Amino acid sequence: MPMKLNKFSVGKRYAKALFEYSEEQARLDTTYQELMVIKQVLQASPDFLTVMSLASVSNAEQTQLLTTLAQPFSQITQDFLHLVFDYGRMNDLDLIIAEFERLYDATHGRVLIHAVSATALSQEQRQQIGQAYLQRFNGKSAQVTNTVDPDLIGGVIVEAEGRRIDGSIRTKLQQMRALLAQPLR
Repeated sequence: MPMKLNKFSVGKRYAKALFEYSEEQARLDTTYQELMVIKQVLQASPDFLTVMSLASVSNAEQTQLLTTLAQPFSQITQDFLHLVFDYGRMNDLDLIIAEFERLYDATHGRVLIHAVSATALSQEQRQQIGQAYLQRFNGKSAQVTNTVDPDLIGGVIVEAEGRRIDGSIRTKLQQMRALLAQPLR
């Protein structure tokens, strides 16, 4: 009995296949741009993927919705969307797009960095974090997003490429507290 693939494995396989095919056809940038538009549509209409998998919505209605979504895009993207639909993988579309984006960014040396700070970071601070990361690790360019968490007290937590660098005051205080709690020898 064949093993069922999890959503992440499906996302990786479909994204890799689309990525490689788009690259072969010299349409990688176009496919990327179109998938980013679809990503925005999915974020703006989170119920779309649910509707595309409801048994109460007929296959003809789902096909019409998909055709409407795919219509402005290139033939590669249209064919890809129909393939995902035909194989019943519409609920995995967001994961497929995320993996395609990761592959695209890796190919172009772009590092996506998420910085969590106690207060909002200025554009200059985000650029400094990006440059510091690129100098310490690798990449050609960095895109830094910022989330505010007042519980950090100060400092910043940087997450990128599976790395987590925690320079927050909260963590430093927790470490000091743990050291002070240890018995003297």
